[in-house]
Amino acid sequence: MLASHERKVTLMSDPADDRPDDDQSPDEASSPWSGRPEDGIAELLRQAGIPVEEGASLEDMLSQLAHQMVSQLKRRADLAGSGSQPVTWKAAKEAAHQQVTQLGSDPAPTSEQQRQVTDAAHLVDLWLDEHTAFPRLATVPVAWSRTDWIDQTMPRWQSMIEPVISTIAAGLHSAMSQRLAEADQVPELAELSDVLQPILRQAADGMFGARLGRELGRIAADIVTATDSGFPLTDQAQVAILMTNLLAWARDLELPETDVLLYHASRESARQRLFHDVAWIGPQLIALVQHYAREIRIDPDALSIAIEQAVPREVTAEAVSQFEIDINTAMFDPAKTTEQVAILERLETLIALVEGWVDHVTGQATQDWMPSAVALAETVWRRRAARGPAADVFATLLGLTIRPKRLREAEAFWGRLLALTDVDGRDEVWNHPDRMPSAEDLTDPDGFLERRRSGVSDDPLDAELRRLLADEPPAT
Repeated sequence: MLASHERKVTLMSDPADDRPDDDQSPDEASSPWSGRPEDGIAELLRQAGIPVEEGASLEDMLSQLAHQMVSQLKRRADLAGSGSQPVTWKAAKEAAHQQVTQLGSDPAPTSEQQRQVTDAAHLVDLWLDEHTAFPRLATVPVAWSRTDWIDQTMPRWQSMIEPVISTIAAGLHSAMSQRLAEADQVPELAELSDVLQPILRQAADGMFGARLGRELGRIAADIVTATDSGFPLTDQAQVAILMTNLLAWARDLELPETDVLLYHASRESARQRLFHDVAWIGPQLIALVQHYAREIRIDPDALSIAIEQAVPREVTAEAVSQFEIDINTAMFDPAKTTEQVAILERLETLIALVEGWVDHVTGQATQDWMPSAVALAETVWRRRAARGPAADVFATLLGLTIRPKRLREAEAFWGRLLALTDVDGRDEVWNHPDRMPSAEDLTDPDGFLERRRSGVSDDPLDAELRRLLADEPPAT
């Protein structure tokens, strides 16, 4: 293939080249750079281990160099496609463990702490039984270290990040293929397009795997329970308390450790009951995040500019870290697609409904037993307003900002439904995802309940179908 390129590059001759050999200085005569300019380039290529024939033209050498690049990249592509995934996520877990170690002590829970968690979970179950229709869990409550949380939740985080990695790799491949297609002066480079895809996938794996590990390490040092992030991140519904973090929070609040433990055990038990008994919520939340990630669009021109601007002038740990943040941010087109806007609306509403229900039920269950429950609820609200590490991970890795703006509306919504019906009537709303309240319904619980009872929907398509069936004139 390479031998077919017989075009020669005509170079202007230097009058000095016409001198007889005996007119050249001793240094020139012995230098590998003497003679044609191509000879110097040929010598450099030979020193790099690339064979070059005597008398080869500049174009022949460029073709030989391109051929060598393609061969090396093909070998890398074969390695990249031979099971790199487990290594990537193993590295992510190791990065998370390392981050946890850097952020402070992470002792394994003691047997006494395990007993405290078990007793607290059993007590709050008695409180919750009166305030929710969802039954208590059959699993054993557990006390976790920060490392335990990382190990238990990593598979779910991986499933949410995988679509991002695929999208980023595909976007970079498309951008580079376009650039290579423009390099028609060296036809061999066109071969790189097919070769680059697995290599770019491996690069995206490494970049996002390591980043995810560091972010999860930060989250693990901040959260108190397994599902503090609002997502069902464990394989089974189970009350799990990170005792190191809970004790640190109790010290900061200057409240009794027992009160803090009971309050968070109530929240975790309520949320896990909901996730376990309403089986569609977890898959729906994960699916919405994955769908949002698949809609990410990469602007290659903006990315190129960002890389040029972000290159650090000096190599320090801080500069390299900031460079990675800048490039990661540039991966995402700040203009969301119409599809992403719709997905974000549904995701924010569903999270608000889940967390609003947890707030409402926890408040009902603890108000008669814990005088400090109101103060603890306010600390949860302040924490949400500050958008802690759990929210940051979605913004950093997905470009997805989840705002808790509807949480108070959702909590009031569930309280109003309880007043209009009863515990069973309120919790029955979760029975089917297609009949869940919309963002607009949160401000009109009475209207929502009336429409639900009558089977009437505000959906425009449903309204039009009802009009056609009733043979009514179209609305003006």
